[in-house]
Amino acid sequence: MRKTQSEAEKEITKLFGEDSVFFTGEDINMVKVEHIKTGSPSLDECLGIGGIPRGRIIQLAGKESSGKTMLALSCIRNYLNENPKNTALFIDAEYTYDPEWAANLGVDTSRVMVIKTNEAKKIFNGLIGIPNPNSRVGKKKAKGILDFVKEGTDPKFSNLGIIVLDSVAALSTPQEEESEAGKMNVASLARFLTVELKKLTPILADSNVAFIGINQLRETIGVMYGPSTSSPGGRALKHACSVMIEMSPVGGSLEQDDDGVTIGHKVRASVRKNKVGRPFGKTEYSIQYTKGMVNTAEELVDLAVKYNIVNRPNNVTYEFMGDKFRGRAACTEGLVNFGTDKIEDTIRTHYLDKEKVSLDLDDDNEEIENPLLREINVG
Repeated sequence: MRKTQSEAEKEITKLFGEDSVFFTGEDINMVKVEHIKTGSPSLDECLGIGGIPRGRIIQLAGKESSGKTMLALSCIRNYLNENPKNTALFIDAEYTYDPEWAANLGVDTSRVMVIKTNEAKKIFNGLIGIPNPNSRVGKKKAKGILDFVKEGTDPKFSNLGIIVLDSVAALSTPQEEESEAGKMNVASLARFLTVELKKLTPILADSNVAFIGINQLRETIGVMYGPSTSSPGGRALKHACSVMIEMSPVGGSLEQDDDGVTIGHKVRASVRKNKVGRPFGKTEYSIQYTKGMVNTAEELVDLAVKYNIVNRPNNVTYEFMGDKFRGRAACTEGLVNFGTDKIEDTIRTHYLDKEKVSLDLDDDNEEIENPLLREINVG
C-alpha cells in the first residue's frame, strides 16, 4: 500500500481490509506468483512459470494409470527439497497412500502429514475451519489448517506449502453419508464443491498454499457431439482451479525390462486451463512405476534446442559448447556430463526472465543467449 492515501482510499481500505486494495504497479512482488517444480522440465516450461502455482487450486485429471498421483508426489518432493523445514499434507480419500512407494519416488515421508478420510465435510472443515454464525467479527468456532499456516505460529504448519487431495472422485458428501444404500444422490458432490471451493480459494491465496485436487476422467455414455469424457464433481472444480492438467498414457510407449516386465510408459500432459501462463500447451515425459519421472535429460535436450542453447544443424547432429554429438542419446549424455542443473537454469532464464535475456543481448552484443550461458562459456 502507498504511504499517503486519499479519503476515498481510506474508506475503501476500511471496507475491504488492509492490503486488500492496491495498485499492482507499485510493488510487483505483491502479485508475483511463486511456483513449485513438477519434476518434468518440459511440463514446467509448458506451464509458463516453472511449475505449479502456489496459492492456487490445481486439478490433475486423467484416466487410470496416467500418473496423476505420481505427479502430485513429485511436486511434494520438490517442495520439500527447497527447504528442510518445509512440510506437506496428503489427504488420502482413497485410502491408498503408500509411504514406501512415496519414499522410492524421493519423498521425505517424515515431513508429509497424512489424513485418511473421504468425508468431504470433515476435509473442508479441517482446511477452512468451522464458522461461528453468531460472531459479528468473523471469528470461527474452530480454526482450520490453513488458518494455522497463515498465522505461522505452529512449526508443523508454518512451512506447509502444498496440499494434495487424492481424490475428488472418492469424496463422500453429507447427503450421501446419511442416505440409505443404493439411493441415488444426483449431483450432490457438484453442489457441495460449488459452495466449499468459494471458501477455500481466498484462504489458499492468503496462506500461499498450492492445492492439488486429483480427479478422474470417465467416459460419458451416449454422447455423439462434444467431449466424450467428464470428471466427477461437475464444473465447480474446473472453474475454481487456476491450472487444469489432463493426463493420459501415450499409446505404444510401454517400457519393459530384460525379463519382459512392464516398468513404465510415457505420459502426455495437456494444459487445458492456465491462469498463470499460456493454456492449451502439450508435452510428454517418461515415468517408471518405482522411480517416478525418468529421462528428464532428454527433455532438457529438446528444450535446449528450442531456445538455441544447443544447435541442431540437421536431424542427426547436435552442437553444444564446441562439441558435436551424433544423435539425441549422445547429446543427452553430453549434457549429463556437463551438468543438467546448469542447463535447466539456463532454460528457465529464457522463459521466466525474457526481458533480462534481451537486455543482456542488446547491451553486450554477443551471440550468447543469457547471463548463465555466458558464465558457462567463460568457465
